[in-house]
Amino acid sequence: MRKMETKDFFDFRSRLLSSTVQAYAVGLEKDENGMNNHWNLIKGIYKGIDFPITFKQEYGKNLADILDTGWPSLYLISDRLKGVLEQNSLTGWKTFSIKLYDENGKEIPGYHGFSITGRCSPTNYNNREIIERRMVPNGPICKFYKGVSLDNWDGSDFFTPERTYETFITKKAADLLKKNKITNLKLINLADTETDVDDILKKNS
Repeated sequence: MRKMETKDFFDFRSRLLSSTVQAYAVGLEKDENGMNNHWNLIKGIYKGIDFPITFKQEYGKNLADILDTGWPSLYLISDRLKGVLEQNSLTGWKTFSIKLYDENGKEIPGYHGFSITGRCSPTNYNNREIIERRMVPNGPICKFYKGVSLDNWDGSDFFTPERTYETFITKKAADLLKKNKITNLKLINLADTETDVDDILKKNS
């Protein structure tokens, strides 16, 4: 595992636009441990899952390179995005077979399920700066951690921390996605992320 400089990595997510197609999985069940298989798909764990998985348009009209599925970090990606990843030999990801249908039952070709196979250590907030902010005038002061700490990672361009389902990417990957104008993509430098201190305290209590 390699040491990490937080500023060299980005949080990979969609823009969550209501105008962009969102599709939900049909008939996707829980695994033998009672976990929803949506979470397993994010991590690239396919045991007991039958492919192709059917996704049906729920709302939104516009197609993009990244489509939401109603599950954070579980995305569908276009042929174009898949081609960018392959042509530039980016690592830490794989796709799974899907059938995507619009709200009228017509198949929408050219999309794939997207899984993250790269890994890093759990996120933590050791030695992170705490900033204070009032969210509303005269409201209480809220405290946030600035950035996250990641002790090591396996060197993949796409990776997800142990025990969570976020997707992080390298600066190399981020630059290529921006250069190719991937649509419905939101990138946040990990050094700029802000996390509510109270949320972390509750999670660790």
